[in-house]
Amino acid sequence: MRIGTSVSTKKLDEACVNEYKIPLILMMENAVISAIKHLDTNLYNKYVIVSGVGNNGGDGLGIARQLKAIEKEVKVFIVGNMEKITPCSKTNLEILKAMNIPYIVIDTKEKNINHLEQLEADIKNSNVLVDCIFGTGLEREIKGIFKYVIEIINKNKNLVYSIDMPSGINATTGEVLGVCIKADKTICFEFYKRGFLKYETKKYIGNVVVEHIGIPEYILKKHDDNEYITSMNFVKDNIRDKNKFSFKSDFGKVTIFAGSKGFSGAAFIASEAAIKSGSGLVTLVCDEHIQDIISSKLSEGMTANYKEEDRINELIKTSNAIGFGCGMGNNKTTLERLQYVLNNSDCPLIIDADGINVLKNNISILKKYKNKIIITPHLGEMSRLTGKSISYIKENRIDVAKEFAKKNNIIVLLKGYETIITDGKDAFINPTGNSAMANGGMGDCLLGMITSFVGQGIELFEAVICATYIHGYIGDILSKKMYTVNATNIIEKIPVIMKEFNIEINL
Repeated sequence: MRIGTSVSTKKLDEACVNEYKIPLILMMENAVISAIKHLDTNLYNKYVIVSGVGNNGGDGLGIARQLKAIEKEVKVFIVGNMEKITPCSKTNLEILKAMNIPYIVIDTKEKNINHLEQLEADIKNSNVLVDCIFGTGLEREIKGIFKYVIEIINKNKNLVYSIDMPSGINATTGEVLGVCIKADKTICFEFYKRGFLKYETKKYIGNVVVEHIGIPEYILKKHDDNEYITSMNFVKDNIRDKNKFSFKSDFGKVTIFAGSKGFSGAAFIASEAAIKSGSGLVTLVCDEHIQDIISSKLSEGMTANYKEEDRINELIKTSNAIGFGCGMGNNKTTLERLQYVLNNSDCPLIIDADGINVLKNNISILKKYKNKIIITPHLGEMSRLTGKSISYIKENRIDVAKEFAKKNNIIVLLKGYETIITDGKDAFINPTGNSAMANGGMGDCLLGMITSFVGQGIELFEAVICATYIHGYIGDILSKKMYTVNATNIIEKIPVIMKEFNIEINL
């Protein structure tokens, strides 16, 4: 699913009209027909349409016509200066007139007390209000009659379905421009809007659906921003297939550097997650005094300690992927071990937790590494790496992650609700996961899964995307019946979910 901004949406519309000769009125009608599918017409009969005078308002007037055609009770209000009505909206208005569908204009130039009272009464008497006041181009603060209308809607609504954007949100930044419609459902077209990713917008957008309006794929590809929501089909297309001819050597040899005194759990979780995710061979390298503890639990994995220098060197040189950092401690020893691995390995390296923490003021060492690096910071770790505040990163997650990945030629997985995965050029936003998973060990589990997928030979960027999606997907399934979902719960379920995905690949 593509993510778009107000700029990319505008450029797409212009390209369709000017380069590919697709009439805007045709795209508008396709949007209208697509939107109707999500207005729950099987459940409700009474609709209020509130339109602006821009093209988003034209969508609303077309929706009113279509609802009337299937014998729904429809009340139509147009808010704004009618002298500024766009050509496509005017066309839809003329059709409304020809069909004798009444409408009320709430004009910016007139006193509208009676019309506002009528709007309030009709909203109270309706099942659904369809919001088409402002579209993706809104950038100014909402004032005057528009503010009054939105306040009336929010105060008196039953259900609100917004078309393309809840009126009042900046499509690019997610900023609420003074006041905003609180939608129960947002029906947008071609692009999931970037502004929806801002945490503060979640209370305004409701359930978001993205509909296609007949724009060919090659046109979309040419004009998108290389930002996407991960889909289940993407994951199924990229995970490895296990068939009857497969051997353990086909699924990679991975090494996990993790754990220290008091943090044996992190080492176990990361290693066990790699095992359950399908790696052919998994070896944990840890401190000598926790090796026996973990060996007794890690039945299908091997262990080594730092005194076994020859063995560690062999592991580093022969691994298909290395995971590093969980529970190792933010100290000089961890930094020295990270530098040793960087200097002596040829495979991709996935760095998490204390492996990230020791990079503060040492980020330059990554540029000396000849193979690809993946880092998996949460907001606090990203703040320490970049010197930017957590609040700033929250507001600009995609841009901060992309900039850091590009600058250091690495892949960044920035954890949090709607985790960001980027290589500096493309960005994928993960839609799975939930607050039931907010507890210790989840990051260790994810490190193990990513390391496993990379070691199995999945392309690096795709491996991170797939592991993150499946990690959260399992959490979503378990959270339906569990108040708290722990890393061990996730690990137990990995083979089951991987099999479900694998079966569908082979059908």
